[in-house]
Amino acid sequence: MTALAFTHPSLNAHAAPARSPLSRGLAALAQTVAIWEMRAATRRALKDMDPSRYPDLGLTTAEVLREVEKPFWVA
Repeated sequence: MTALAFTHPSLNAHAAPARSPLSRGLAALAQTVAIWEMRAATRRALKDMDPSRYPDLGLTTAEVLREVEKPFWVA
């Protein structure tokens, strides 16, 4: 009986419909762009931050300079 509940479509009304490859690709692209935006915003904030606050974040000036020089697509 359990197998029937998982295989018969009428019994899985609560299950999410299968997504097309295009919609999965667009969702992955949107997620990637969101990550890039977050990296860019974080690096801008570090660049604009007062260097006296770096130790509060556990960072050195060299680490901050290295981070803010990275392009947004590099983790």
